[in-house]
Amino acid sequence: MQRESSSERTLNAASTQTRTRLITIPMSHYCEKARWGLFHAGRDYREEAHLQGFHYLATGMRGWGRRVPVLVEGGEVITDSSLILAHLDKRLPDARKLYPAALNVEIKALEENFSTELGVESRRWVYFHWLNEDTRSLLKVAGQGVPYWQRAIAPVMFPLMRAFLSSLLEPTADKVERGLGTIQRAFDNVEARLRDGRPYLLGDRFTAADLTFACMAAPVLLPREYGIHLPTLEEAPEACRADVRSFSLHPAGQFALQLFRARGSMNSGQST
Repeated sequence: MQRESSSERTLNAASTQTRTRLITIPMSHYCEKARWGLFHAGRDYREEAHLQGFHYLATGMRGWGRRVPVLVEGGEVITDSSLILAHLDKRLPDARKLYPAALNVEIKALEENFSTELGVESRRWVYFHWLNEDTRSLLKVAGQGVPYWQRAIAPVMFPLMRAFLSSLLEPTADKVERGLGTIQRAFDNVEARLRDGRPYLLGDRFTAADLTFACMAAPVLLPREYGIHLPTLEEAPEACRADVRSFSLHPAGQFALQLFRARGSMNSGQST
């Protein structure tokens, strides 16, 4: 079954009428975290995708800040991926909760660590390797599901966008090299947790810690089941392929990829 693009993604045919909207940058792994949370919660929603920078028109001009994802649901606006997961979790039965009470403190500690360390460095790694790719290659990934007018004017705007993102994220060679050490340590720590044979990071139950690790690791793994179509290894910049191969073969990388495969199977109706 062919996966839907982000502009087509709905959880049922009526979702275009739903009050729940998710404002995203399509390739963002923080936005993927929110998508996964909505999928886990079985929620109907409509995704509003924007290119980097253009998302300010949908968020900042409404007083919602400059970061995505943003979940808009009725009169509520939630502006952080972790807060979105917690918001969605409130309505789930105990058996489905991503933050079960007995594990809540440890889950949130792991989630925070993955989001602020692994996620920051995997994002920097992406922009270091992709930011100077040609505009057409960038738009093939970053432009999935965004409004046509954004794709149309992006080639003219990209020099400014590159300069802005370089200033914001500082994807320099030395910082990326140090960041790879942070990513490696996160993978090694996850491997150590799983070494006793447990299926998930905190035991027998899938939690927000597992979901967050998989999403924050995704940039260096390029999972096929991601919420948009990521490049294959052969399509990725040659300079980053060795990193993708190495992290994909790491036990923690295998764990994250398996979580994506399991979600993909449920999404395509192969299991429930």
